[in-house]
Amino acid sequence: MPPSPGARVSRLTLRVRFGETDAFGIVFYPNFFQYFDLATEELWRHSPYDFAAGITGGGAGFPIMESGAKFFAPLHPGDEFTIVTSVADVRTRALRVEHEVWRGETLLASGFEVRAHARKVPGQEKLVMEPIPDDLRAWLLPATANAAP
Repeated sequence: MPPSPGARVSRLTLRVRFGETDAFGIVFYPNFFQYFDLATEELWRHSPYDFAAGITGGGAGFPIMESGAKFFAPLHPGDEFTIVTSVADVRTRALRVEHEVWRGETLLASGFEVRAHARKVPGQEKLVMEPIPDDLRAWLLPATANAAP
């Protein structure tokens, strides 16, 4: 499914390393989730949000609440592929990021992550969800910045 008009989109091109494959010589499926995470990190790199400072500095972060994927064709060692990542939905305290994995014109996989905007409670292992700041919300979905949350 193509990204929504006005959605924030990023692209990340990678190459399959031999160690990412299984006994069948194709990318072992959990590695796609690692690719999705790298692609989301790439999206953050272009944002006004400092992802690393949020995590290490005691600020807010975006832990995953839900994820999933569908696989259509395999990737092999040495294959170059591109992950197209888009922000599909932004709610008050969470967002949905969608990924498509392409090798040339061939769609290999699609997946998603639902990420909460949360802050770690000092001195505890507890996370508390917080509203996504308005400026970050506007950056994530510029075409819907004026829409109700």
